[in-house]
Amino acid sequence: MRMEKSRTSFDHWLHKNNFTFRESRGRNITVQCNLCLPTIKLLSTAKDTTSNLKKHLERKHSLQFKKKLSKDEPSNSGHQVPEFGPSDTKQPKMDHTLYTSQSKLNALIFNFIVEDVQPISILEQPGFQRLIEVLSRGRTVMNRKTFVSRLDATFDKMKEELRAKLDRVQSLCTTADIWSVQDRSYFGVTCHWLEDNFERKSVALACTRMYGGHTCETVIAKIQEIHSSHNIESKICSTVTDNGSNFIKAFREFLPEDEREVEEIQFEDLGKMLSEGDVGGDFFLSYFLPPHQQCAAQTLNLIASKDLADAISKEQIQRVHVSSTAKCALIWQKAHSSQLVADMVETLANIKFTDTCLTQWGSEYNFVQKIMSLTDEQLAQLIDILDVPNFVPEETAYLKEYADVFKPVAFALDLLQGEQKCFLGIVIPTLLTLKRKLHEKAANTQFFSEVIDGTVEAIDSRFKQVFNSTDAKLATTTMPQFRLWWLPEGERESLRERLVNEVSQLDQGNEEADTNGVSVHEDEFFSYGPGSSGNRDGKRGAAEEVRIYLEGTNKELQCLNEFPSVKKLFIKFNTTLPSSVPVERLFSSGGNILTRKRSPLTDEQFERLLLLRYNSKVCTMAFE
Repeated sequence: MRMEKSRTSFDHWLHKNNFTFRESRGRNITVQCNLCLPTIKLLSTAKDTTSNLKKHLERKHSLQFKKKLSKDEPSNSGHQVPEFGPSDTKQPKMDHTLYTSQSKLNALIFNFIVEDVQPISILEQPGFQRLIEVLSRGRTVMNRKTFVSRLDATFDKMKEELRAKLDRVQSLCTTADIWSVQDRSYFGVTCHWLEDNFERKSVALACTRMYGGHTCETVIAKIQEIHSSHNIESKICSTVTDNGSNFIKAFREFLPEDEREVEEIQFEDLGKMLSEGDVGGDFFLSYFLPPHQQCAAQTLNLIASKDLADAISKEQIQRVHVSSTAKCALIWQKAHSSQLVADMVETLANIKFTDTCLTQWGSEYNFVQKIMSLTDEQLAQLIDILDVPNFVPEETAYLKEYADVFKPVAFALDLLQGEQKCFLGIVIPTLLTLKRKLHEKAANTQFFSEVIDGTVEAIDSRFKQVFNSTDAKLATTTMPQFRLWWLPEGERESLRERLVNEVSQLDQGNEEADTNGVSVHEDEFFSYGPGSSGNRDGKRGAAEEVRIYLEGTNKELQCLNEFPSVKKLFIKFNTTLPSSVPVERLFSSGGNILTRKRSPLTDEQFERLLLLRYNSKVCTMAFE
């Protein structure tokens, strides 16, 4: 009985002083301080004393809540909690207004709407208003005008924080694309960089309304406007876009004359595109665009869809291809016709047809692969349930071989669409490995030997610019996973010399920076004797670092910390992403915000909501 009364009095003190019991661990308990909300603050204390908790209250909440501290708290003398009579066992009501001020409530509601993609109109819904009023003990929900004011202020704060972060970064990569939705067009740009620990950071710079046609001139003006508004023009190593003709033409205007011919060879419709209208030279003189990187993922998708289809159409397998893929498409349509049918298919085959459309080759391939992974019995039952034509043996053999032969293409496509651990340096090794695996498949295929040859030729043609890019080669070489192993023996020496030259220039630039008004330590100025590098010229020092790096076998990125100059080059060349997928993901997030029910949103409010949500993990101070 005494222990029960002691525990009751202890709980009484916890509740009265705004602590919530969480768990018991042996002789200690863990409690949460409600005064620290919305931050979760967990504290540990012994079961028979409150001294730890009192110290927390005195340190963190003494000014605001000194008068609120319990006057009848249990004594800590002798580590005993006094007993209370029966009248003291009733739990007091918690005074939530002590830790839910109106400003804190407004911040919580604001974050709820932004982070969880809630409509602003929820502020005006009676049910939500009553819920908040009850939970906060009488506080009111802010109105739409207050929310918009807070939105503007938080966005401005986020933009200042973002600008400060970008000012500290040396190399940046941006991705750009155009999004059309609800009879409107938006121009989106995301920005990416690598931290010193190789972690990639991604932010959204804009998703601004775009009026008029999606012309080359409009694209140029938008990219220049967005880059300059963040003061990052000189830091951008490349801008990644899809293969749209407007983007190709826009960046082509800023290529050197000797590089423009490559673009004309690579894209058959470029001559027609350039003849659509001459643009005055004065227009291009007033703008500047960074180097252009075409989306490797989209290019490979074009090979897998358009070029692969063209190759199949020229072969005798076209008939079996058309009949078998048509039956697959019919199965897909029937499987998505109703939730009941989808559930039956999932129960039968233990697979989910999660793709909502088959417009991308990857979705089509995954669907065929799932169908062909079924046993003969499962496939027969599936055909019977959906009431679709059965596959003939030739079609089944064709689809199984299709799923096997082009599995490396699907894997490479997924690899190139990454973001966090995806670098420009993986593009060439991925393509070379893909070509090798396709050649290996050709020796044992019944249907696709000629198609494989055409696919490999398409890879060489469409990725010619990447294979010839020195930046892409250096990006690959500075990745410990590849170094020079991916190159034939006869081509390694020239790239090694190029890497040495890059390191030498980097070291020379650092030395010039040190002598430009920056204080140099006496030991660094005089560099004679053992252990000094000053008696060697920069070229030899660079060659030594590159030699040791290239002879290494550690494939982890962290090993670059042992080679500071090579590490800087890795960050310089691998800041560039191989695909424009991040800006497509930005548009996907925008689709959750810009719905028919949110039509009252202005374009500016939509952009601010989208950018705040997208940047919340990087620009955390804006939400404090």
